[in-house]
Amino acid sequence: MKTRHNRIWAALLLLAALLVSTLSPALAEAHMPQVADVARKSVHIRAVGDLMMHQRQLDLAWREGGAYDFDPQYALVKDSLSDADYTIANLETTIGLYGNQPYSGYPRFNAPESLLDTIRAAGVDFLTLANNHMLDRYFEGMLTTVERVDQWGFDHGGAYRTPKEAATPVAVEVNGVKIGFLCYTAHTNGMERYCDAGATEYGISYLKDADFAADVEALRAAGAEFIVCLPHWGTEYQRRPDADVRQTALKMAEAGVDVILGSHPHMVQPMEWLEVDTPQGARRTLVVWSMGNFISNMKIQYTDSGVIVDFTIVEQPDGSYAVEDVGYVPIYCWRQENCIQALCSGEYLETPPSGMADSTWARLKKSHAELVELMGDEFRLLEK
Repeated sequence: MKTRHNRIWAALLLLAALLVSTLSPALAEAHMPQVADVARKSVHIRAVGDLMMHQRQLDLAWREGGAYDFDPQYALVKDSLSDADYTIANLETTIGLYGNQPYSGYPRFNAPESLLDTIRAAGVDFLTLANNHMLDRYFEGMLTTVERVDQWGFDHGGAYRTPKEAATPVAVEVNGVKIGFLCYTAHTNGMERYCDAGATEYGISYLKDADFAADVEALRAAGAEFIVCLPHWGTEYQRRPDADVRQTALKMAEAGVDVILGSHPHMVQPMEWLEVDTPQGARRTLVVWSMGNFISNMKIQYTDSGVIVDFTIVEQPDGSYAVEDVGYVPIYCWRQENCIQALCSGEYLETPPSGMADSTWARLKKSHAELVELMGDEFRLLEK
């Protein structure tokens, strides 16, 4: 797992301060507050939206002999994905063959296991599986997907193999901070009607069945010190959240969720702070209404854009945790004849990547400008 080794540095700095104190008490006093500040635990998080698997992506990844190589599709962005202590993504496809059916794109996504090799190597640590395509290969395909994701070493939530697994809070320790995850989807495209009862009884975590307060309480009881919610919600192809999505987010915030990272619309929607009053006092929750597509073959306007959401969870003097240094990296999905690639558009505003046509470069720059305008100036704009 990626780490900044905060506690090691804190120990070294504390030792240095103690050595200085033997020579100059005044100098030591001046340096001790800095040591205390460095010693605070923190986790740098990055998160992205939909990892799609359209037929064109499959065709481009196919290699002679039947293998699939998705590395080129992530080659230009893997350094940015991995530039964090912990990276989160929405896996919007099932994994592994189902019966005699081939791998497939829209409308029922199914991808080979080698996709997991690629995104693991690109730095992704956590996958939410709660989305409208997780039953595309029925309940059995969902079980296979969860099994493969688990075998490949990802932390995950939102789809479960057993009632016990569904009832177990998902909490992951990173840099000494225990982060709880809640994953929900608004629907599964009606596929649950054709699946075993387990799909709806415990297999998929649906928003309509959610008790946010109880779920947060269970995470806190499991030791979670900070809670991230990943809802798959809203209306596709919209650049602003629906009223019902806003109401749901307020309920999540009131229940104690610290960060909400939305997906499903396939377009980026803004991020903002939600201010709510609770019996424990005022709370502030960061919400990204939709992180958009990260990689896909979609051609509808704005679906070629996404964001890497960037923030740091920082321990406060009272032992609680807060969100600091919130920013975003604009992402552009470059569809080429021989490859589809996600890239950080801010890196190419002055010079296009090798091989990019002038018309495509113009679209990349326009996409970047559209995202900056949509996000406003409250949050940091990052190049990569």
